[in-house]
Amino acid sequence: MTDNSQGNKRIARNSLFMSLRMIFVLSLTFYATRAVLDILGKVDYGVYNTVCGFVSLFSFLNLSVSNGIQRFYNFELDRNGTKGACRVYNTALRIQFFTSLLLFIVIETAGVWYINHKLICPADRLEAAMWAFHYSAVGFTLTILQAPYSAAIMAHEKMDFYAMVSVLDAFLKLGIVFLLPYICFDNLATYAALYASINLLNLLLYALYAKWHFPEIKFRRLIDKQLFRSMIGFSGWNIFGSFSGIMKEQGINLIINFFCGPVVNAARALAAQINAGLMAFVSNIIIPVRPQVVQSYANGNFNRTLRLTYGVSRVTSCVIALITLPIILDTHFILHIWLGNNVPEYTGTFIIIVILISFVNNLNSAVSGVIHASGQMMLYQTVSSSVSLMCIPTAYLLLKYGFSPNYSLLMVLLWTTISQYVSLLIMKRVINYTLTSYLKEVIWPLTKTIALSALIPLAIRLNMEEGWPRFLLIGTASVLMTALCSYLFALQTTEKEMAKEYCKKITQKWTLKR
Repeated sequence: MTDNSQGNKRIARNSLFMSLRMIFVLSLTFYATRAVLDILGKVDYGVYNTVCGFVSLFSFLNLSVSNGIQRFYNFELDRNGTKGACRVYNTALRIQFFTSLLLFIVIETAGVWYINHKLICPADRLEAAMWAFHYSAVGFTLTILQAPYSAAIMAHEKMDFYAMVSVLDAFLKLGIVFLLPYICFDNLATYAALYASINLLNLLLYALYAKWHFPEIKFRRLIDKQLFRSMIGFSGWNIFGSFSGIMKEQGINLIINFFCGPVVNAARALAAQINAGLMAFVSNIIIPVRPQVVQSYANGNFNRTLRLTYGVSRVTSCVIALITLPIILDTHFILHIWLGNNVPEYTGTFIIIVILISFVNNLNSAVSGVIHASGQMMLYQTVSSSVSLMCIPTAYLLLKYGFSPNYSLLMVLLWTTISQYVSLLIMKRVINYTLTSYLKEVIWPLTKTIALSALIPLAIRLNMEEGWPRFLLIGTASVLMTALCSYLFALQTTEKEMAKEYCKKITQKWTLKR
């Protein structure tokens, strides 16, 4: 059996674990979202997401460093084995410690000022918002410290453990919802405190598992100064990309709060919840592929690197279409199933725009994986990130002059699309490919697949009244048509083999259970 065949089987196996994880996680998360919205109310829910959004603004630094750790871990484990991975772990441990300390100080200083002077919320909820902010800052710091251990787990492709912790995380967050009505303290502050405690548990689980299973997880007093400089340098350029990604999400959230208030923030938060669930599902495929992209690039196997990049772009885009086509065509009905009559204004439109943004971001994720593998980050991050950040001033100006809040997200979609085109041009500098081949092997098959998949569901949408019969017919037709068209027009031989392997493993799991 060839190495490529073994790699494809690992991808299929790990994708199975991740998919089973997401079935549980998404089900629990969406139920918990409705329950939290009911318990906290639209105002507190909007305030909580605005406060968390402010904390998340600073996660660009953590994301950039974490991505660097993951890249170096994958690279060194493949090139130098346990010895190289041990050097990365010890360097990463020190980097993340100082990163967490620095960010906690900055977040607390800036956050207290923001809440006291800029946050739009009722005066009687200001104290609760402050406590929620402090707990969110603590939870965020704990997440930073998790990075060296999660990098080890991903590099070793132990997706089964990652999946189990994610499911446990979702169950605990659902448990918070059931616990809140029986606690006498303020619901908003208590919710944030319990959420932070789950982050502490996740850190302990990741650290203990990595310590017990990977020989390179050993503390060393001396660190590799050259590796330290390389990781900081790589992460330094990666900061631009992480900052851009965070600002596209949380910067827009703060602008909406400034011009429209917390109720519209609640609508934005619900749309973001859909997006988070969607991208988490897609990550079931991206995460198992990423280590092999880095390793194939490190070994000089550029043909496989490009095949994996094109393949993951096609497969993940088809998965997005499979999930979102019924949502786009019957958004109003789905929202009332999910949230009852407690649906904030603009939620439906926000969700549709966010789905389109997710589609473009997904394509960019595959491209950025190649550039990350090469380590040549400077041009990519400075140019593509600068383009993406143009959504902030344009959204601000449009809302300032009275445009609908929908335009804030439309600006994100516009500049994200432009950034993707720029990223494709930059990728030509690190790997030999042509834009024509990308259009022929990725964009055209996906365009044909999505257009044909939508025909029958759209006809049902236009010829039936809203209700359960239409919803079930649209959902069934969308899934069947998207699956069929994806197999016929989007997937190539390698992806079809992986899909068969994936289905085979699901069948085996089901047979064993019976």
